[in-house]
Amino acid sequence: LARGADVDTVAPYTYASASDDDRVAALLEEMAAGRVDAIAFTSKAQVQRLIEVARKRQLDALLDAGLARTKVAAVGPVVAAELADAGFRVDTVPDDSYSMKPLVTSVCELLGRR
Repeated sequence: LARGADVDTVAPYTYASASDDDRVAALLEEMAAGRVDAIAFTSKAQVQRLIEVARKRQLDALLDAGLARTKVAAVGPVVAAELADAGFRVDTVPDDSYSMKPLVTSVCELLGRR
């Protein structure tokens, strides 16, 4: 600012409000019904949010069934550990680079093995 720079505040991540619980619950239903091939988690917060909504809505059985039927990808070992700690399996994690492109590649390879 002292050197004349203009600063724009950017929020690269915004977390869903309680009003979006319906969308999360709908996702759980779709996953449990087998209508979702894969889900990719890019943060621990996403894992926690899915679990939070399932518990709040008493949809734990849907969460368990959905994650059992759906291929699960994690962007890296931290997110994979969060899923494992919650009792869920992880089908794929990129080998050496934990960013979006390797994650997408990993998911494509996983789905190609169906």
